[in-house]
Amino acid sequence: MVASLVTGIVLVLVALSYHAGRRAGFHSGRQVGRAEAPLLLRMRYQLDARCPICDDSGGSTDEEAERERCGT
Repeated sequence: MVASLVTGIVLVLVALSYHAGRRAGFHSGRQVGRAEAPLLLRMRYQLDARCPICDDSGGSTDEEAERERCGT
């Protein structure tokens, strides 16, 4: 009887700890995502020479965009 009660309490504590850690992980993941998204958008814009939001290359053709990426 006592062993099953102790086991039950331990399992409840493990479940509560798991839940708290999972919530904290989601919270920190969202913070990292918010901080990283603008950097990734800017990197994608600079590498592809096109806007990642509206998918507009500024009217340049693929060859012009390639020359711009190569610096010629």
